[in-house]
Order: sequence, then C-alpha cells, then structure tokens
Amino acid sequence: MQRFNRIVFFLAVLVFTGMFFISEMNLPARMVPNPDSVKSVSAGVSAAPPVKIPKTGIQKLIGKSEESIVRSFGKPERTDPTEFGYQWLVYGRNTENYIQIGIGQQSHRVETVYALGRKLDTAPFLIGQPAAHFLKKEAATVPLNEKGLMVNFELNADDLAARPLIRLKSGWAQLDIDRMTGRLQGVRYLNSAVLLLQRPYSLSYAGHLPSRPQISSKRQTAVDRGEEKEIFDITNILRARNHRETLTWDSRAAHAAYLHSREMKLRNYFSHDSKWSGDLKTRLEREGILFQYAGENIAARYTDAAAVTMGWLNSPDHRSNMLSPDFTQLGVGAFTNEYTQDFVSPMRP
Repeated sequence: MQRFNRIVFFLAVLVFTGMFFISEMNLPARMVPNPDSVKSVSAGVSAAPPVKIPKTGIQKLIGKSEESIVRSFGKPERTDPTEFGYQWLVYGRNTENYIQIGIGQQSHRVETVYALGRKLDTAPFLIGQPAAHFLKKEAATVPLNEKGLMVNFELNADDLAARPLIRLKSGWAQLDIDRMTGRLQGVRYLNSAVLLLQRPYSLSYAGHLPSRPQISSKRQTAVDRGEEKEIFDITNILRARNHRETLTWDSRAAHAAYLHSREMKLRNYFSHDSKWSGDLKTRLEREGILFQYAGENIAARYTDAAAVTMGWLNSPDHRSNMLSPDFTQLGVGAFTNEYTQDFVSPMRP
C-alpha cells in the first residue's frame, strides 16, 4: 500500500509539472501590467538628455496637417481606426516603404507615426542597423512632466532590450529591436498625449492621467478588422526581411482565428486549446481547412497590431511560426485586444 501511495504521488508530480510547462508555453510574449494601480513617483529621477535628430525625416511628420500628408504621400492605401483617438493612414503595403501615419480625429494632425520600411528616412535610428550603433545607454526610468502631471515610465529588462523609449527634443521615439539579431526593425514616433493614452510600460505617477476614449462596439469591431490587416502586413514584411516567402490571406483561417480570440475574451481564458471548441486542428477542420502544416500564435493586452507582432517576433516559439518556411497562408483574428494568428499550409491534391 505504501509503495502504491508513492507511485500515485510521483504520477501527480509529473502531471502537475506537465501542466505547468504547457501553461508557460501558451503565455504571450509579454503581458503589460496595469500601471494605474500605482500612484507614487520616485524622487530624484533625472531625465536623460534628448536625442538630437536631423532637420528632415519621418519624425518631422509629427504635427503636420492631414492635408499636407495627403499632398506628400497621396491617397492612403487603407485607413484604419484605432481606440486612441486617431486613425492610421497606411502606405507602402508589401514594400520596404511601409508606414502608418496616425491622424488625430479632432486635431486632424499627425500625432504618431509607425515606420517599418527600410527605405524610409528614420535617421538617426536606421532600420536594419545594429541597435548598438545608436543606443549608448538606455534609461530604465524615463520621466515625463506635463501640465502638472509627473510620470515615470519604468522599463524592465525586456523593454530595454526590445522596445526602449527615447526622449526627443519634441516628442518621443519607441524603438522595435529584434532581440535575436540585435537590429532595429521599426520606429514609432509619438507625442506626449498619445504616449500618456497608450501607457505601453509600467509607470508611477502623481496627478491625473488622461482617460482613454470610450468607443462603441461598432467602432471596436472596425478597430479589430484594421488590426488584423496590419498584423498580416507587418508579418509579411518581416518574413521578406528574413528571406521567407510572403503569405497569402486565408479567410477561413482568419475566421477560425477570430472565433478563438473572441472565445478567449468572452470566456476569460488564454490557451491554444479550448474545452468548448477544441484544439487548433479541430477548429481549422471545422472551417473546412485540410492542411499539411498548421501553427498558431496568441497574445493579449498589447497596445496595437505593431506591438503584438513585434512581441511575437521576439518570442522564440512565436517567431518560429511567423518565419517558418512551411506555411503559405495566414489568417488573423482580433477581438478587443485578444489576438490570434493561424498559419496554414493546405493539403496538396
């Protein structure tokens, strides 16, 4: 009987350990904590000197009027709404000129820019170069003082390695660094108002943080559809940059991905497997997809499409799916900050 109890205990330990590793494997690349639970500001934090930037370049678009952007860039290839009070004008899809320009709905001026293409003028931060060329020392605490509000953005080790925040003379730059290669992949320029709304890092503050805009369910649906397209576009540019064939959009895989994101949100769980709708194979076959290879990435609570895609790039397992040569098609599903990528290589006749 004693031997039997020891065997049962040993099996229980194995089961618990296995469940632990499975749950860890399914975690997103980064879950951003809620910064609003902290209201104290560390004293004596000095700001690093602002980075000097050239008189011309992408960063100079901040503050420009929507009319001047259309005159310079032409009609956007797509216009995507966001939950932060601006809309993205998307240019250069499927090329190294890819850029998203955020136009404020009230200001009708550029409030943020996401530059991904290598052919864009992003100096002094040059896309494709080792980040060490232009990062002397990253600041773990970045202060922002504006109109009676004192904020310390607190960057952890992952933030410093993958997405440091740089203070400019006018505004801010957030750098997307590929941790596997150490090279810059994209640059996000933004003004203080957008940074305070997005709050992409843990923070402490004194004063009153601006309230995030409340959006209707109809607008949220439009935001989700736009983010799905952006994730698809950014994924393909990163694949091409890493010498992989680009993927084609699979509407059936996208529907499976959307249903999974929606279910995770509404049923409050986070996993590749569902006790309601099954595993990836079951969910794809329900959409009529017969495949040779299939893979899935999931994530939650990222700022937007660019942030979640870069998070996947910097997570080895997620990166493996994104850059795998085995896949030929991709479907993306978003539902209120829950994200799913379903990669497929269809069964050959």
